[in-house]
Amino acid sequence: MFEVELSRIDTFRNLVKALSVIVDEGTFNIDEAQMKLLAMDPSHVAMVDFELPSEFFDKYTCEGENRLTLNIGEFLKFIDRVEKDENVKIKLDEENARLTIHCKRGGHTRRFAMPVLEPLDDEVPQPKIFFKASSRILTQSLRRAIRDSTLVSEHVKVEAAGDVFRVSATGDMGSAQSEWERDSDELLELKVEEDASATFTLSYLQDIVNAVAASSEVATLELSTDMPIKMDFELPQGRLVYYLAPCIGV
Repeated sequence: MFEVELSRIDTFRNLVKALSVIVDEGTFNIDEAQMKLLAMDPSHVAMVDFELPSEFFDKYTCEGENRLTLNIGEFLKFIDRVEKDENVKIKLDEENARLTIHCKRGGHTRRFAMPVLEPLDDEVPQPKIFFKASSRILTQSLRRAIRDSTLVSEHVKVEAAGDVFRVSATGDMGSAQSEWERDSDELLELKVEEDASATFTLSYLQDIVNAVAASSEVATLELSTDMPIKMDFELPQGRLVYYLAPCIGV
């Protein structure tokens, strides 16, 4: 059995939207304490590691351990129909293999149902990467730098060297660069054990940061040269971490 209730849908909807930018179908592992999702995008370029504790919800009921596999994009379409002032109940109907969404305001109730999919067979391994540098930065600052990079290229270079964190892009139309020194107001922390840099597909980074910006004010980026980047977006409750593979030879 699994059932949750929410009085405000906005925060939950933003988190589902952040998952949907890379995950088509995903299996949530749910127990009495939390719901978790570890999933990769179809091309295996990006991964998301997501946890949401039971305390996030107004009411949370779960008996035993459950696996809930959904089409994330379709789930978002239903969640998008919920209005701000509606109370929401989301319940797993195991007998009919459906997830039901009840919306209530005053004496008016709406009900949606969507199919639950068969659990995905592939186990997604937790990445084991030794990072040589990390930066803790305002999410909006990172978003602005990535948006600037789209003016000139389809790839973006992220680097931490000495006392500087840098996001840059170069293409036929020119170049764009954002650089933060260690004492910058927007760069909250910089740790460099060894200079590190890697180049990534810009569209992935843009989709992730644009979607996450509504939920997280601060991001910690961890780097090693030409290795996947780890992006840990701080949430008031829960965990939202992305890994993105680099482009080698670009």
